[in-house]
Amino acid sequence: MQYKRFNAVIAFFAFFIIMPLITFNFNSKCYAYPANYSASSSKTLLDYTEETIKRNFEDVMTEHEIIKILNKKGIKKYSSLSFPYSAKNQKLKVYFIKIIQPDGNIIHINLNNLKTVTAPFNQEAPIFSNQLLKTAQIPGLTKGSILDYKFRSTILKPYMKNNFFTEDYLGGLSPLKKSVYKLTIPDGIYYKYAEYGFKEKPEIIKNSKNITLVWSLWNRNKLTPEPMGPGESFIVPHVVVSSVKSWNKVAEWYANLTKDIIKPGEQLKYFIKKITASKKTKLEKIKSVYDFVAKRIRYVGYEFGIDGYKPSDVNAIFKNRLGDCKDHATLFASMLKQIGVKAYPVLIPTTEIPDMNPDIPTPFVFDHEITAIKLKSGKFMFADTTSNVTTFGDLPPMDQGRNVLIIDNGKAVIAKTPIFPPSKNYISDKEYTSVYKNGSIKVRAVINYGGAYDMYKRYLYSSLSAKKKRNGVLKNIMSISPNATLINYSFENGDSMTKPYIEKFSFAAKKYAGKKGKKIMVRIPLRTRNELAKITALDKRKYPIKFGYNFSEKTAVKINFPKNYKIIYMPQSVNFKNKVGSFKTAYTIKNGALIFNSIFSVFGYKIKPANYTAAKKLFNYTIKTLASQVLIFNER
Repeated sequence: MQYKRFNAVIAFFAFFIIMPLITFNFNSKCYAYPANYSASSSKTLLDYTEETIKRNFEDVMTEHEIIKILNKKGIKKYSSLSFPYSAKNQKLKVYFIKIIQPDGNIIHINLNNLKTVTAPFNQEAPIFSNQLLKTAQIPGLTKGSILDYKFRSTILKPYMKNNFFTEDYLGGLSPLKKSVYKLTIPDGIYYKYAEYGFKEKPEIIKNSKNITLVWSLWNRNKLTPEPMGPGESFIVPHVVVSSVKSWNKVAEWYANLTKDIIKPGEQLKYFIKKITASKKTKLEKIKSVYDFVAKRIRYVGYEFGIDGYKPSDVNAIFKNRLGDCKDHATLFASMLKQIGVKAYPVLIPTTEIPDMNPDIPTPFVFDHEITAIKLKSGKFMFADTTSNVTTFGDLPPMDQGRNVLIIDNGKAVIAKTPIFPPSKNYISDKEYTSVYKNGSIKVRAVINYGGAYDMYKRYLYSSLSAKKKRNGVLKNIMSISPNATLINYSFENGDSMTKPYIEKFSFAAKKYAGKKGKKIMVRIPLRTRNELAKITALDKRKYPIKFGYNFSEKTAVKINFPKNYKIIYMPQSVNFKNKVGSFKTAYTIKNGALIFNSIFSVFGYKIKPANYTAAKKLFNYTIKTLASQVLIFNER
């Protein structure tokens, strides 16, 4: 979907502790942005935005930025500037770019040398748009230099007739001396605003023609994102303003955009009958349609003007076998209606941008579209076919726990997508280990993945070469023992949309177990989660920890020890639980083998700062316990 002030850069899967996150990163303000960003490399002396909404809803925004360069990172960061604009519905004018050097000398950038280029293309989520960039190289920057530039951007026509919706971020992450957002609206036009991250109310100036609202921030320190915490768009103070009176108005507007493109033609109707004919139940029919759209409609976005909001005709999507999120959702809903299933488009903000505020109606807050299926109970089930690695009934982490707008025949339904429990996103690891007298071990492992883990593994399976897959297994076993030798490995259900992804491998490792006289010492489980320590390295947190989903890891290890050996020591079982999650271990001896079980479960969708101490206790306890799980065998 296309948004007035968002320049989408899609990072498909960010990986942390084997935890998949499908993320969308946004450059939230329509200012000229540097090629490289670092929060500690500069100080913003002035961030001044003046925006005027005309009577015909033309939107004119003038921005003036004055930035002091603090170090070499700042020089690199501002070595070039890019001014984004839409070629079809937007005009851009750069007034000046100048550099005031520490000795007072002023360098004026020749605006005739600005180059026009297309926005960067992303292979993982190809989006073709009419967004262009005016770029300028900034030579002569040194430590202490001041970069001063001003430009104007004009939106010629509103995407939603007789309405405006806008936002402004007051500064960025860098230290800030002064930030001003001045918005002028014609008198008599309805508006509503919401502030985020600050409490200062605007100064309101009225005359016979206009109302002007002025927000100001002074002398704000640097804002520092925290590891696994919210991004810039969450922690930088900002304001959202909209003239849209109700969500029904948004729903009506969107329904009008789609009314002529959602009816399937004869070819599409025939195809729907063909792929569902052999399915006996309604659920089987839904899954067959879901699998087709998710697996066979390639993701390609066309973001030209109103087409950033308006889906393509469902028959064209079907014929060309490609489309973006709104095309996927529209085609899926249209096909489901042909088999008697009530399905509706859903506008949704993914987890990398602030959530939809139900009190401020505007289409501006959405960066994605999925589908809602109405169940017999009247409740909604959500599906995202743009992820071809997500099984039906599941949702990518970026879609979970979000306020959404369901378009039900031109009427608005406000709902919230589910946050799945830890049992939904799981790793189930079964290890069969034989320990030998000389201290060597042989291991066979079977690992099942579910939910978010399953999605990530499927993504790797489909995107990595056979060599890289093998190297991944090698890296895994080498983390267990540097002496490990891979025996064999295999993957199951990599292309399935119904069965969990399964990874199998076996290896041998010399000198894994410690040996002293007649005693053999073995650490279990074979792997520990030391990465957890990185998440709780801070003494305290200002912002929440955002894994993006709840998760659990279950491990079962069966150890066969050498003949004529008996176990003389094994650790006590533990059962630790707090607000954030739980960790439990248990030992049993059965048929001459020792069996170790552990379950680690975390409510990690969002861990509030108030629960950070509990998270530290849980994670540190888990790490310490797993690191000290040593078994001692003695020869009889």
